[in-house]
Amino acid sequence: MAAVVATMLCAALVFAAVADARDLIVGGNDGGWKVPAQPDALNKWAEATRFHVGDNLVFKFDGAADAVLEVTRDDYNRCSTASPVATYKPTGGRATVPLTRSGLHFFVGVAPGSCDKGERVIVLVMSEKHSRRGRGFFAPVPAPVPVESPLAARLFQAPTPAPATGDAGRAAASGALLVAAALLGAAVVAGL
Repeated sequence: MAAVVATMLCAALVFAAVADARDLIVGGNDGGWKVPAQPDALNKWAEATRFHVGDNLVFKFDGAADAVLEVTRDDYNRCSTASPVATYKPTGGRATVPLTRSGLHFFVGVAPGSCDKGERVIVLVMSEKHSRRGRGFFAPVPAPVPVESPLAARLFQAPTPAPATGDAGRAAASGALLVAAALLGAAVVAGL
């Protein structure tokens, strides 16, 4: 019985660690990987979206003949498909691209002329430092600002911070839940 509880707790910890990953449909839920009505529409979508390591880009296709190429910045700017970094072909009308590293990623369509018409997108993946996983209970605490004198400390004392709300509150609660689950699991296993 204790082994089952310990296994369930371990599974919960693993699930919580990857629960932040998201599948993001390129162009938004109503979009898709096709030549957009406005040439900059896909990049406007990307500029308004936060991408994190562990997320997945989902390219939805209208036809089976298309694919997505990840290319260099220069190839993106030239709309060149000659030397792709990676090729993602659709399976069941979609291709999923895991975002495994931070930085800029450049994607273009393979259909002749589609890139020039706007079937291309630049995705900026946030670094781990700026990721959702870098916040909350396990986030590093910033070092205190050094104070020059006791008088200055009394005169310029910062107000007490407000309680965490929104994403920060949920992340802190999630972290506290993980610690509580780990402690409970340790207690159950130690009771054997």
